[in-house]
Amino acid sequence: MARVGDDKAGFSIRDDEPTPQRIEVIGWGFWSIEVAAAFASTVMGRIRERPRGQEVLLDMSELKPMREQGQDAFANVIRALPGLGVIKTQVITTSPLTRLQLMRVATQAGVGSAIEWINATSALVRNT
Repeated sequence: MARVGDDKAGFSIRDDEPTPQRIEVIGWGFWSIEVAAAFASTVMGRIRERPRGQEVLLDMSELKPMREQGQDAFANVIRALPGLGVIKTQVITTSPLTRLQLMRVATQAGVGSAIEWINATSALVRNT
């Protein structure tokens, strides 16, 4: 598992068990410029190392709204996913503000309709 940042803000990448066909990226907190700068290269680098046909789950349920650098990094990642052989992309959010921000970024990047958006609070209610 790769991890960038600290307990207050950052992201991690898990691409092993329990689902080896899926890469899970978990983002949390209010990203600094340094964390945002590392996001695209770290995530895309990890995806390039994997076989094509992967699924990507971006769990942004603990992510705070991002400044411009974070938005740009997120856009770069989601725009690159189809070319990296990703067959399915899901984004989990909790905060309505973060969700709207990420949806706007995805739409502006031209890939908003290709992403499955999951509301973490609704998913929790359905699973209990």
